[in-house]
Amino acid sequence: MDLSYQKTKELLESHGIRPTSQRLEMAHLLLEKHQHLFAEEVFHLVNTHFPHASRATIFNNLKLFAEKGLLGTLELKSGVTHFDSNLGVHHHALDETSGEIVDIELNDSLEEKVLAELKESYFQKTGKELQNPKLVITLRGK
Repeated sequence: MDLSYQKTKELLESHGIRPTSQRLEMAHLLLEKHQHLFAEEVFHLVNTHFPHASRATIFNNLKLFAEKGLLGTLELKSGVTHFDSNLGVHHHALDETSGEIVDIELNDSLEEKVLAELKESYFQKTGKELQNPKLVITLRGK
């Protein structure tokens, strides 16, 4: 993604986030490509470019970015949140061997059919409505 600092500033503002210098740098680093990072990885990434940013500031900004919809969140293991810079409609494949998370897109008609079937199956088994389902495919093997 070719993302200028001006575009990053506009994205922050459009999500209701005041673009301080640290937030601008952090958002720029996170949004320049699609990635799935947990908070500690974001801390190290930001500190390579902005060495005086505190852990608390970075973690608070991650929370703010997620709350305001600038970043998505993905919890693959209990208690481990990844911050997802791809805000487009997509799903995920997790390679259990390497830990790599890959974005998966489905064409519109297939996605509509798969999600409708998931919702129906979930409702039949639980009696509950499934809201905003996302697929996570786990890849195992040699």
